[in-house]
Amino acid sequence: MSKFSGKAFTVSRHEFLKTVKRKEFLFMTFIFPVFLAGITLAPALLAGMTPSEDQSVGYVDMTGSFDFPGEVTNAGFAVGPFGEKSSTIEFVRYGDNPEASRALRAGEISSYIVIPEDFLEAGVIELYVSEKGVPVPRANLAADLSDIVVTSLLQDEVEDVVLQRVKDPVNIKLFDIGEGGEANEQGVADILGDLGLPFLTAFLLFFSIFSASGFLLRGVSEEKENRVIEVLLSSVTPTELLTGKVLGLGAVGLLQIVVWISAVALGASYALPLSLDPFLLFLAVVYFLFGYLFFASLMAAVGALTSSLQESQQVAGIFTFAAAAPIIFMQLLLTKPDSPLAVSLSLFPITSPVAMLVRIGATEVPFYQIAASLFILMLSIHGVIIFSSRLFRAYLLMYGKRPAFREILKNMRGG
Repeated sequence: MSKFSGKAFTVSRHEFLKTVKRKEFLFMTFIFPVFLAGITLAPALLAGMTPSEDQSVGYVDMTGSFDFPGEVTNAGFAVGPFGEKSSTIEFVRYGDNPEASRALRAGEISSYIVIPEDFLEAGVIELYVSEKGVPVPRANLAADLSDIVVTSLLQDEVEDVVLQRVKDPVNIKLFDIGEGGEANEQGVADILGDLGLPFLTAFLLFFSIFSASGFLLRGVSEEKENRVIEVLLSSVTPTELLTGKVLGLGAVGLLQIVVWISAVALGASYALPLSLDPFLLFLAVVYFLFGYLFFASLMAAVGALTSSLQESQQVAGIFTFAAAAPIIFMQLLLTKPDSPLAVSLSLFPITSPVAMLVRIGATEVPFYQIAASLFILMLSIHGVIIFSSRLFRAYLLMYGKRPAFREILKNMRGG
């Protein structure tokens, strides 16, 4: 693959144009991100566009010791430009259970609660809803009732500052300590930017690498199975054919990952004020290029060795399963990113593209580990390309015969 001739360029351009016109490529590259963003953000956006859902809740206080406010307003949260929404719960007092029940059936209230006489001993509040109502209390109602109970029980027993602390005991602020010892507060957007975006980028990288290399595997297998490869080899050498296919489909994969990352960046900036790390984006592109070259060369060898598309996909599944190891061990990578297994996965060439990006999101990865990971991946690419090129030349025109393992090793050595 060191010589990029005019014929290799022609093959590369043909593979690129043929692939980008495929319906499945157009769907996965452009429609799928929109669809995914739609099902993720649409409920939150619709919630932001719809009026706030207020409630009218009746109550029967059989203890006579609780002081309910006329109404309580709760602030909410909405994704996008609509900002926060608020909802109101209006409390209506009733003398007994039958009176509240009649109001519920008449639709005057959405639900009602009963505080039994033995509440202080049992701690139970009864909630009644209509037959078609929600069988469990909503989060806002439960929180508001807790505030009302605490306030009523402690109003004249403790100071106001103590009462407020009992009602809202702990608020945690997260800070990280930089290399210079300075402390920086971490908000939700910072946490999502540091952890969520590398995590999502690693997933996109995994699917993009195997999407592009999968196109290469299918192309080689189908051309070999349909004997089209014989016509192609009458005009180009095996090396030119392999070089053109790898680079053309690599450009397809690069286009796909750029579109996906751009969609993630735009979606994230719309939903939350996230800042993308340019170094992370740079590493994502570098790991895509290296990871694609590594797996594409493997897939080319698999396509040349096998005699049908089905057989080639079965063999390629072994490499796909191995490359999915970071996803299998995702919990370990996130909770113990500096463990020996996590470091090994980020250095091993088959798993390093995905594992390293996840580790970068979970911890401060030393630069020498990133450099070592890229260096090992580059050496692996060099070796795989050499061996795959030899197998590609040796077995591209072989039909109906499964080569022996010793024969494969012999051709890999160039014998």
